[in-house]
Amino acid sequence: MCFDFHPKDTNFYLAGTEDGCIYQCSCSSNGQFLKTYRGHKGPVYKVTWNPLSTDMFLSCSADWSIILWHRDSQTPILTFSSASAFVHDIMWSSKSAFMFAAVNESRVEIWDLRVSILEPVLSRFAKPTAKFTSVLFAKNTDCLLVGDSQGEVGVFLVQNLAALNNSKV
Repeated sequence: MCFDFHPKDTNFYLAGTEDGCIYQCSCSSNGQFLKTYRGHKGPVYKVTWNPLSTDMFLSCSADWSIILWHRDSQTPILTFSSASAFVHDIMWSSKSAFMFAAVNESRVEIWDLRVSILEPVLSRFAKPTAKFTSVLFAKNTDCLLVGDSQGEVGVFLVQNLAALNNSKV
């Protein structure tokens, strides 16, 4: 369903599957998976390594959840769920090891783990006629781009969040 290469060692990658498992794999090994992470109860739509704290990664799923993982532990660290809807996409901020964005069909959310692990710090609803499908933090500006089912891309200026800090998780 999805995959992501490790940001520092591109020999390693994660693969999210339809059965809810995530596999850590190696390009130099064509045999067994290196690790299996079990935590989702539905298809895994996205896996993404944290670019600033490279032992951490997130996954999102049709089971309405986002899970934070550590590379060395096959047990989830935290599970986030703010809405009863499939989580279609997630992305770490490139400016803070604690911040990520997520989209489900009806809304986009920004989470800051320094502020809360229970609720997103910001949430915006989609237009009634569209469903959110993808999210991306812009690299050189404080913007969040959100794609929807009508082929449109919304650009949100991200301001007044807690001061960004590149500290590790």
